[in-house]
Amino acid sequence: MNKKYTEVGTDIEEVKRQNAMSGPSYNEIKEIVANHEWTDTQSNGNMIDPETPKKYTWTGTDIEEVKRLNAASGPSYKEIFDMLDEKYSNR
Repeated sequence: MNKKYTEVGTDIEEVKRQNAMSGPSYNEIKEIVANHEWTDTQSNGNMIDPETPKKYTWTGTDIEEVKRLNAASGPSYKEIFDMLDEKYSNR
């Protein structure tokens, strides 16, 4: 087989082989996440009750508002890794 190397001596085919074995690419992860339906309750497990008294950090950050915004922004890292485990465990 005719091996191809970069100017500094890197075996291009070996790098491609190792990349293929390293797991999903960034774009594959983005595609998995994009094809999954999300609700505002999925990340934190429950909707925020408007009657619940507000809790703030010492800097004045509304903790419940941050949780709500995080839940609405999509899956957490744990949820992404769970999806990846599910998708790639059947290989």
